[in-house]
Amino acid sequence: MLEREGRGGILEPAASVIVSTYDRPENLARCLEGLRHQTTRAFEIIVADDGSGPATRAVIERAERTLRVLLRHVWQEDRGFRKAAVLNAASRAARGAYLIYTDGDCVAHRRFVENHLRHRAPGRMLVGRAAKLSEARSRRIDSRAIARGAHVRTGPRDWWDERQGRARNMSYAFYLPGEAGFRLVQRLKKSRSLRGGNCSLWKHDLERVNGWNEDFESWGLEDVELGWRLRHAGVEPMLVVNRAICIHLWHPATRREGASARAAYNATRARGLAWCPNGLVRSEKPLSPAHR
Repeated sequence: MLEREGRGGILEPAASVIVSTYDRPENLARCLEGLRHQTTRAFEIIVADDGSGPATRAVIERAERTLRVLLRHVWQEDRGFRKAAVLNAASRAARGAYLIYTDGDCVAHRRFVENHLRHRAPGRMLVGRAAKLSEARSRRIDSRAIARGAHVRTGPRDWWDERQGRARNMSYAFYLPGEAGFRLVQRLKKSRSLRGGNCSLWKHDLERVNGWNEDFESWGLEDVELGWRLRHAGVEPMLVVNRAICIHLWHPATRREGASARAAYNATRARGLAWCPNGLVRSEKPLSPAHR
């Protein structure tokens, strides 16, 4: 496991934004560009890299020269799908008491970090979503569009793309500044399952359930399973849809839910425990606070 530290930043950030990635350097560059234009600088960025090649490292090195916050690169050898392992490594390395997770193919609204920090509270995890753009629209998202905030502005073409099945969930791109409308939307939406591309929680709550479950060695459900364990531990989800906004860039759908992912999820539900044995530490039982 390698960790590489960039320049600048603050010593004790309010939050650590953990960006998962694997060999999509063009998308990662746009993700980091979105984080460059945040309304707050009270955070650090950790790229959790599941074995990408030199092109990804080059993107990170370029971003270090323009970002106004600390950027670190946590890398592990490519030995198949091990996203949970690298997320745990990045989470252990985080200096912030609060952890915000996103994916390297997501580009944040300029108030993304601000609103995750704004809505954090003891015993709470925040659950967001992403508007998924079409291939053609994704191609038009460049650094200039991100600087203007145009990447999160939808228009008739986006809604037509959604109707035609080329885009999804365009309503998630709407920003609701007023509290009454925001609260109403949260009450109307039923699903509160955790999504790794847009979620946040306190680091000590992640430690209470032993982090991401490294039994997941194929794509799918690792975020839903973590959310289930957190709820079992008494951490309540709050939706931040239409407040903590990001868009998901198109890419070929190369991954399908794997058999090991479903097996790991079912095993967690069968155990009925918040603690997973194969996470931040290797232990069948929770450790005492003094030994964590």
